[in-house]
Amino acid sequence: MIPARRRAPDADAAFMPWRSFSTVCSQRSAFCRKGYGPRSPSTFVRRPGKRRNRRTLPATPATPERRRHNRETIGLVNGREGSVVSAVLGLGLGAIVLAAVATPTAQAGAFVDDVLRRQMRFSAADLRALDAGAAVVKSLETPIRQELAHWGVVYIHAAPERFIERFRDIERFESGPGIPRIGRFSVVPRLEDLAALTLPAEDVEALERCRPGDCDVKLSAAAMRRFRAEVNWSSPNAARQADEVFRQMLLDLVRGYQTNGNDALGRYDDGDQTLPVADAFRALLAGSDPLPAPLPALIAYLEDYPRGRPTGSEDFFYWSVVDFGLKPTVRVNHVTIAPLADSQSSDVAYAIAIKQLYASHYFHSTLELRFLVDDRQSSAQRGFYLVSITRSRNDGMTGFAGSLLRPIISRRSRNGVRRYLEHVKRQVERAAPTAQLRDAPSASRP
Repeated sequence: MIPARRRAPDADAAFMPWRSFSTVCSQRSAFCRKGYGPRSPSTFVRRPGKRRNRRTLPATPATPERRRHNRETIGLVNGREGSVVSAVLGLGLGAIVLAAVATPTAQAGAFVDDVLRRQMRFSAADLRALDAGAAVVKSLETPIRQELAHWGVVYIHAAPERFIERFRDIERFESGPGIPRIGRFSVVPRLEDLAALTLPAEDVEALERCRPGDCDVKLSAAAMRRFRAEVNWSSPNAARQADEVFRQMLLDLVRGYQTNGNDALGRYDDGDQTLPVADAFRALLAGSDPLPAPLPALIAYLEDYPRGRPTGSEDFFYWSVVDFGLKPTVRVNHVTIAPLADSQSSDVAYAIAIKQLYASHYFHSTLELRFLVDDRQSSAQRGFYLVSITRSRNDGMTGFAGSLLRPIISRRSRNGVRRYLEHVKRQVERAAPTAQLRDAPSASRP
């Protein structure tokens, strides 16, 4: 029950313990801004005009971390159907599981029988949906509540090489609704690569108040001190100064990672507990998802980078601003493209790993693996299956509220992923202008 001295016009929301938390917060925005969490169903209070028993429970202390946790979990629920996707899946990154469009001949291969039917337990209805061009996305079991995982497949009527060619041009490939800004780093990263990046206004405002354990932007304690020392917050140019510090911070991160690998990823000190980013990533690698082909060399490379790059593979790095109705989130990703056709006796032509190095909100760590499975049985136009498996560890899914929110977040992320996958399919299958093919970047090997 809300103590009388803190009772406000929005305190009526406490009378609705069984109502949707998102509905309460959408109608009682001030209530949410103040950081009050949802009341337990066992909290009974007296409504005007009605008599009932009253039992008072102690209010949960509104600590800075709890207020920030509530703001972000509320945002996850209130977002549009596609909202969680970009944040949860990395879009641009992000989280991707591909849905499928397959021809009858495409469903005759061993991939469908061995992987889709037996390993992933695709039903006859799932396969019919693939034939009909619908997106099919399945969620995987995860070891902890903070983790989400999705698996999917899409049949694309094009050669695998076309996907690789267009994917290398990541700025054009990923640009669209929800990704207002994106940039690819040079082979030797430069500050100029980040020239188009600016911090969202709400992040600039939050940075001025950031302290270890209470920050609305994911940062290390050292980064918070840097913003306090290098930005004159009383200056009218404070936002520009913050942008400059942030760009330099991301550049230092990528350069440090290229030299020292995961040890350079640092930690997040924005919450009550310090979170080493490398530890969160290694936990994702421990997953045992069904894979179309084994990837021991690539998995080892992701853990031991920059040592042990698989033969013939290529790397590039890019940043993006993802905005799907939640807080705009700045992300930095490391991409590895590994050709497999010459080294394994399978139809998997390429494997692609997209490894998150940094995210300003929501994500502790994200890893996506994509597989391009060549359809050698197709007698008509050449095609391939694009499989994507994504795991991410995220904020906002622990505690009582998190237990209620997690199924909603998972469902909405699946729905949003379908829409993203349709975008990917269109990007690959459409005819490319001559100028676009001529200007597409070649492989970079930092």
